[in-house]
Amino acid sequence: MNSKGWGALYGLCFAVALGWGATGLVEGGCDRHYDGRSSACGVPDGYGWYAAVFIIAALSFPPLCWTVIRTDDWRPSLGVCVGAAIALGVTLSTGTTRGFLILAAAEAAIAIGVPLILRKVGRTKARAKKMSRTSTPT
Repeated sequence: MNSKGWGALYGLCFAVALGWGATGLVEGGCDRHYDGRSSACGVPDGYGWYAAVFIIAALSFPPLCWTVIRTDDWRPSLGVCVGAAIALGVTLSTGTTRGFLILAAAEAAIAIGVPLILRKVGRTKARAKKMSRTSTPT
């Protein structure tokens, strides 16, 4: 498998992990803690794994950007698209309350938008690279 294939697999795993973690956090809700002066929202008992997976996936976003966006080829971004579609299925199979529907809308936007945006960026990069090759000074 070439680096583009690894980038697509990385994007797939990233999007599924982020979506699964976010779905668990929406399902768990907020555990309010009051200390007299202020309140804080925490992760309820039993939902720590979702928070851990969500944070690890979020921290892996910069290397994913480097893997997927660094070339002018938009096809590795299809891993993110498929992963977001899988996460969308996980979210909608868990529930259909307002929080789940908002998360599902965000996942659908990622599934549709990321390849389109990266394709446009890739074409712009390729056009700029082609122009720089043809306009060499003599």
